[in-house]
Amino acid sequence: MPTVTVAVITHNRKELLKSCLSSLINGTLLPDEIRVYDNASTDGTAEMLKCEFPQVKVFENKENFGLSYCHNQALSSFTTDSLLLLDDDNIVAPDMLEKLLKKLFSDQKLGIVLPLFMNGYDDPKTVCFCGGETSLWSGRNILRDKNFPKEQETYPTYRVPNATLIKKEAAQATGLMDDRLFSTMADEDYCRRMAKLGYRAEFLLSAVTDHMQEVKRSDARRLGLTNPLQTYIFARNRAVLIKRYGMLFQFLVFMLFWQPLYHLYYLFNMLRYRAPGSFLKAYLAGIVDSISHAFTGNLPSLSDIRQRFN
Repeated sequence: MPTVTVAVITHNRKELLKSCLSSLINGTLLPDEIRVYDNASTDGTAEMLKCEFPQVKVFENKENFGLSYCHNQALSSFTTDSLLLLDDDNIVAPDMLEKLLKKLFSDQKLGIVLPLFMNGYDDPKTVCFCGGETSLWSGRNILRDKNFPKEQETYPTYRVPNATLIKKEAAQATGLMDDRLFSTMADEDYCRRMAKLGYRAEFLLSAVTDHMQEVKRSDARRLGLTNPLQTYIFARNRAVLIKRYGMLFQFLVFMLFWQPLYHLYYLFNMLRYRAPGSFLKAYLAGIVDSISHAFTGNLPSLSDIRQRFN
């Protein structure tokens, strides 16, 4: 069996992390190495890990640098045949890792494989996510049909969140994630870069993880109106992704027609939810940076972004 490192990303979710690690350790295939990347938790996560999971290697970040930053920490240093990037809000099925590994190494051109995400929060029988992509015309989310035939084995995807098993050779060829994207769409950007090298990403529908986050979210949360940094990312990242991977005509259609509609919708919701002025300032900064990226291809560094919106 190929070797595997599991890298769990966490921030102030000690109890979720404990359940996640327990499910990994009690599976049919024990990972060769388990790492936890702690994004500056203040809830006693570090102490819990030292006490209850001494076999886990812990990396403590002094600030919350986002998912992509932690993913890059793991991608740049693992030495096994594969790497599972796992969020702390998963309770994996006992055979999930074993099934993913077998599938990943059954096909030379399969670079990434993911499990089916079930709604572990309140209805474990319900599928909450099984793949998708961003439309390069409109920027909207295109999600795979959750009512798939029982005999179907896989779904292709460009969205690779939450529990992503990556083959080492594909990771080495693709390089690191763009941490300037912070979280939203950074996974799709990475997957599309990998696809250009000839590697596919697929959901293995027989492998399962229970996603323990609440699926029903408020509109404010769904729109990123939770903090200025997330608002900035929502304003910017669609345009960045379409600029990088769409044709010129697709990008022009998006920027001249769809993007203004998105902006009007988000600005309306800022008024509706009475978002503070800092949110409006962040959103306008995202618009400016998306336009700047269209002409120059440049984006502010992760440290610059954090200084502006923290």
